[in-house]
Amino acid sequence: MHSHVSDLVISLAGRDRDGVFLVLREEEDFLWLANGRGRRAEKPKRKKRKHTAFAGHCDARTREKLLGTGRLTNSDIRKALSIWAGDNQNTDQRGESEHG
Repeated sequence: MHSHVSDLVISLAGRDRDGVFLVLREEEDFLWLANGRGRRAEKPKRKKRKHTAFAGHCDARTREKLLGTGRLTNSDIRKALSIWAGDNQNTDQRGESEHG
């Protein structure tokens, strides 16, 4: 699945491998990624699409703000990543309790 602006992706290559990032911008074969900490919104990482994997969609508030204004604060990005991580963790825990 192709990742688009406001999607969350996992880096598959490079020093940031296994890191989760928010897609701030896209150009042909490249995505511009930030995580609000080491890779901030002011200087997003340009990474080839093939070196990322789709992880999920961000929350509606973050998506609307990014698509509406084209900008996010580092705090907005960190919140979106923590919401996604929390949802992911809850899904994993529910799956374990059903199978456990």
